[in-house]
Amino acid sequence: MEIGGIRREEVPRATALLREALAEDLSSWRGDISRAERVLRLLLSWNRLPLRILGALGLRFEVWVAREDGEVLGVLGQFDGHPPILSGIAVAPGARRKGIAKALLRHAFADLERKGEELVLGTVRTENTPALKLCASVGMQPFGTVRIYSVPLPPRALPEIPQGVGVRRASKDDVARLKPTHVDRDLLRRLSRLNAAYAPWPLRLVGIRRSAIVAESDGELLGFVALQMGRYWEGGTVQAPVIVGDEDRAFPALLSSAIAELVRHRVSQAFLVLPHELQRFSPLLVRMGSELVGEWVQLVRYLGKVHGA
Repeated sequence: MEIGGIRREEVPRATALLREALAEDLSSWRGDISRAERVLRLLLSWNRLPLRILGALGLRFEVWVAREDGEVLGVLGQFDGHPPILSGIAVAPGARRKGIAKALLRHAFADLERKGEELVLGTVRTENTPALKLCASVGMQPFGTVRIYSVPLPPRALPEIPQGVGVRRASKDDVARLKPTHVDRDLLRRLSRLNAAYAPWPLRLVGIRRSAIVAESDGELLGFVALQMGRYWEGGTVQAPVIVGDEDRAFPALLSSAIAELVRHRVSQAFLVLPHELQRFSPLLVRMGSELVGEWVQLVRYLGKVHGA
């Protein structure tokens, strides 16, 4: 068996495996993998020239495939963000229980270690016990959980922004102020949420738009939230927020502003990511007309010397 970067002729087979493995998630998120397939085939044209150009511009990702005798048996997506994320692993039904998924994950770990990365993140549905066992077997550790809610736009109601709280578009300086200086367990949640603000402009070339909002009061930062919209799903996503001030003031302000931003972009559906420590705000989401989509476990794998320590 060989593992390497995906080839253009392998895209249909790889995306078919992902479509089958991620059917529940794609249905929940109303995703369309066929458009992503067309973009990927374009990026791999002319000996990967478009993909290499995007890499030089700051957008680096890879789709690893496990192949044997020319047949694609497994696939894994890797996005080199800050920090990197693994997403979308799938193995052909007839090739399961042969260590292919583990081999793909270890290949990705080795690639990221060569690049000097300290850790990599991933998420798995809470009820997906086989996937959680697989991740544990290769050293991926849980560090948090999030629930995702969907709400049609415009919503039934918007939370009021508390008096004295201002909201504005986030700047790189805001993200730098919030970014933890080390990666202990207690700060992983903040790091993973700030990752959603990583938005090199070439992302727009592959159909993804990101932005971020901060709430502040009297010059003091209260919180931060990132948003994402794309061509491959009907809705926009309001990521889990970073709250550094009064939660009762910061969260409603961030949520209201984020939803208003999606409405301005004519997004028809919002997906709201609510972390475990903010679940007390779930009635607020219900009043907006939201429904629970599911719960995910957040995972981290420390790499290289950090993992060895």
